[in-house]
Amino acid sequence: MTGKPLVCSIRNPHPITIGDPRAEFSSGCAVVDVTFPSTKSVDIGEITFKNNYTALLSVKLKVREENEKGETTLTWVTGLKNVQLMPEPHCEDRAQSYFRIKREQLLVPPDNVLSVRLVLQQPSPVWLSFGLDDIKFYSPKDETSELMLSELVNGDMPADDEAMNNIRTRVKENKDIPPVEEISSSLQQMWALSETARINQTEASLGRFDIDGSYDINLLSYT
Repeated sequence: MTGKPLVCSIRNPHPITIGDPRAEFSSGCAVVDVTFPSTKSVDIGEITFKNNYTALLSVKLKVREENEKGETTLTWVTGLKNVQLMPEPHCEDRAQSYFRIKREQLLVPPDNVLSVRLVLQQPSPVWLSFGLDDIKFYSPKDETSELMLSELVNGDMPADDEAMNNIRTRVKENKDIPPVEEISSSLQQMWALSETARINQTEASLGRFDIDGSYDINLLSYT
């Protein structure tokens, strides 16, 4: 079972070039950078995506670690290395298949992750472009907390005092109050939208409604 979807910002594949980027040469390698809200790190339970003619996949994780002195450091670690998505790069077998990567399949536990870098490789010159589509990240399934909450609402957990009974009543009656997880998810979605807008914002100047120092009357509005 998967957990809740993680809000993230996913950049378009960036091709790795060798030498003059204007030359018509493809290295057959591209990277996709994924960032999570900067306010916290996340634990990843699962990664899903649809292949788009990518032959090999590597996963790099930027994690927050704490050393023996209690100092926090940011380190890049390898989660997957050269996993074969297409059995034969020159053929279409599994070129557009859906894949699921569970946390148990990664080389290191994907905890306290700040960002992810997906390294894509396609050595075959047959395909003009390649990438990954519909990339999604999920949190680990927290079965313990859900079980405790279910027992609390249903009255299966023992209550030693009146306060516990009051908690049960408030949980049952206040169904219209959004849970903390829902509020947090909404804030993360707002962050993802603002991050996407920042990435895709245009650098061109909008200019003014004047032509050779004069305004075109058709471009003016009257109030």
